[in-house]
This record gives sequence, structure tokens and C-alpha cells, in this order.
Amino acid sequence: MYPNATTFRTPVPPRPVETFDLAHPLIPRALEGLTILHVSDLHVRRNLLHTDRYRTILEALDRTPADIIAITGDLMDEPGHEQAALDTLRALSNAWRPRLGVFAIFGNHDTPEFQRTCKRELAAINFIGGRTLDIPIGSVGPTGAILRLIGLDWPEDPLAVLLQDAPPVPTSAPQLPPSHFTLALAHHPNSLIPAAALHIPILLAGHTHAGQIRLHPRLAPHTSSDLPMHLASGILQLGSTLCCISRGLGDGVVEHLRINCPRQMPLYTLRRAERMEPCEHVRQVRSW
Repeated sequence: MYPNATTFRTPVPPRPVETFDLAHPLIPRALEGLTILHVSDLHVRRNLLHTDRYRTILEALDRTPADIIAITGDLMDEPGHEQAALDTLRALSNAWRPRLGVFAIFGNHDTPEFQRTCKRELAAINFIGGRTLDIPIGSVGPTGAILRLIGLDWPEDPLAVLLQDAPPVPTSAPQLPPSHFTLALAHHPNSLIPAAALHIPILLAGHTHAGQIRLHPRLAPHTSSDLPMHLASGILQLGSTLCCISRGLGDGVVEHLRINCPRQMPLYTLRRAERMEPCEHVRQVRSW
């Protein structure tokens, strides 16, 4: 279904945006062509808005139309960097122009103080951690659809979030009509395991930075993840669930150092696949 790259990926303008088709057989016809720009792991340490890195990001956002902006956490780096991260988010908000809105969850580096301030002062961003949100797409009736977003903050607990909107307690994820499609935002890609158990079709995640330093396309010495190093980025599959792991926009282990692992803002276009073979073990169906 997806080509599997064997070489390092080189972004093309408007970098760091990289475009991908994201196909799943449960995607309703009304959602085909929907675009999602995936922003993850800014790790703002100080106000870098006047550096080349952030000018490039702002220019890319200005040039990249998208229906939805999906943010998957670690917007700041360490305590004391809250204000710099807040200023950065304000600047990003002035650059992007999504048709249907901006939806975000937090990561393990985002302090409680930062989270409270974001929710209070950034009204243009929908922080959906710990809840679900239904977005109508298209006209009401047989030609429309509902995109159900699930926000999984730390600690991730997909079942708990789903049960908030689905009493009485089910034994699996609530059954949705064919016109509904579920997409989850999580910081840690390990959320793929419970997401697959609950039959959530697509999960967007970050956290790993794809290793940040790659000695080989499948060899990253450190990924901050329980996943094997060759599964630290790209599109993974477990069961019938796809997990897209961004390489992220910031730096984790060593600031300003990336080797064979450029920063990335994936732009996904939803497509309806004819079929998908479930798999019992996690596998990478596309590397990037």
C-alpha cells in the first residue's frame, strides 16, 4: 500500500513540510481529500522566532493550506521556557490558516503551568486532551461525514476518553456509523497498542524525533521510545490501526544537532483504501 523508502529523505520546499497520502478503508467518501498538517515536538527552549529555523517554519505555514492543524505535544522543552513557547505558538497561530481549526494535545515536556496558560490565552487552539470532539464535514445527510477527534494527553488512556462519551461501559470502542471516522492525537507512539485494541483507525504521534541522529535510515541510537529504533518514525500498523510518527520540529537530546534526520511537518491527505490486511505485530508500512 505504501512505498518503503530505503534512503534518507531530503525535504523539498516549502520545507519542513512533507506531503503524504494516508489511506484507510474506513475513510468515508466525504473525507477523501481532507488535509491534515501535523505539528509536533517544537521543544522551544527560548524565543527563536528570529532564527532561520522558525522563519522557515512560519514561511512554510503561510504557504501550506490545510483543512486541519493537528498538534501532538512537547511544545516547550524544560521548566522556565513556558513564555518562549507561548510566544512561539502565538506566532504560529498568526501564520497558519486551517479551514476547520487547530486541535492540540500536550506532551511530557509541557508543564502544568504551561498547559493552564495555553488553555486560558490561546483561544484559537482547541486543546482536546482527555476528550473527544466531533467535526461535521460537508453537508448534513448521506453526502456528509463526521470526523471524530480523540485527544490523548499524558498518561494516554484511550479507553477512558472513549467511555466519557459512550455509556454504558462497552467491551470495545463504540461502534460508529460508516459516515463517522475516528482519528486520535497522542504524544507517545506507544498509544498505538491500545488504539489498535479499540479499533481506532488512525493515530498521529510524535515524541521520538525519529531518533534525531541517524547512522542509517533504520538505525537511530536514541529514540526516547520503547519501540525498536527502526520503528521510531513513519507509518506503523498494528491490527487495522495506522500510527503516523512525525520526526518533529525541535530537538530533544542535543540542541541544534540533526544528522540524516531533518525536521518535519507532515501534510497528510486522506484517501479511501480498497482494502487493508490486519497484522498481529507492529510493522512499518512507510518510512520517512
